[in-house]
Amino acid sequence: MIRHLSILILCFYASFLAAQSEGLNSLHMIDIYNHNVAYAGFDNSLSANFNYRSQWAGIDGQPDQLYFNVHLPVYLINGGVGMSLSTDRSGALSFTNFQISYNRVRSFDYGIISMGVSAGFRQSSVDGRAIRTPEGIYIGGFSHEDPILFIDSQSGIQPIWSAALFTRTDYFDLGISAKNVFRPQSSIAGIDFKHSQVFDLYGAIPFFVSDLEIQASLYIKSNFKKTQSNVSLVVKSGNIFGGLSLRGFNENSIDSAVVLGGIRLNQHYTLSYSYDIGLSALSDYTQGSHEININYNLNKLIGIGLAPEVIYNPRDL
Repeated sequence: MIRHLSILILCFYASFLAAQSEGLNSLHMIDIYNHNVAYAGFDNSLSANFNYRSQWAGIDGQPDQLYFNVHLPVYLINGGVGMSLSTDRSGALSFTNFQISYNRVRSFDYGIISMGVSAGFRQSSVDGRAIRTPEGIYIGGFSHEDPILFIDSQSGIQPIWSAALFTRTDYFDLGISAKNVFRPQSSIAGIDFKHSQVFDLYGAIPFFVSDLEIQASLYIKSNFKKTQSNVSLVVKSGNIFGGLSLRGFNENSIDSAVVLGGIRLNQHYTLSYSYDIGLSALSDYTQGSHEININYNLNKLIGIGLAPEVIYNPRDL
């Protein structure tokens, strides 16, 4: 029976550790900037997102994620800028990321295209007191009974960057991004810690049925060793919206069905929530996953010498 996810840290018996550290968010269609920095500015004003995800509730050492990002268009340079800060924790492992981004936007006959880059740093940490070994002493003392493992916290810092492309037309959105292409590496207690390359593909098709706005989307995340997908359908009516997603595409990747919904509270704030219903064998040990997102949009043009707002709205070109 799965009891402590932190037991995964036993892979430190090897001299090298590769980490994925890039989770899948169920509200990826709500906050596109989180996985594609070329999206900065496409919300037409300053836009900020606060997001918390608790994954696999009920399992000790479960992964959880907290992030904040903000981005806005800068019309004087025909582009956008953004910033993100996130922390991810899973058992004994935790990661803190900080990045800033810039993207350049160009218009063409059928829409607009944006190319963006981001740069920053990642702090990878291991909490030795969250590790458990079969022979360890944890009552009346604390010892892993292993000369390699440590009992304090150890961390390392490495630079990170990403590159992305995003395009919007009257008929679809399409985004591609690449992260950790050069596989940033740090050393923690003499152990090399390297992150996997990650490639994201996002596509969405909006259409209307009567007064309903419907969006079908596909999100794929891969390091070319493992691949995961999300197929989603979101329906919006007035200030409320709801939808369904399926994570996984075959018997080895099917993970969960996602129920999501949200409401636009006023001209500035939108609240979104999702619940993952487990479909894999792990569902016997967990009560699902929860995610909540709060978006703030200034809804006002900012800056001096503003270009027309339609630079980010090809449907009005």
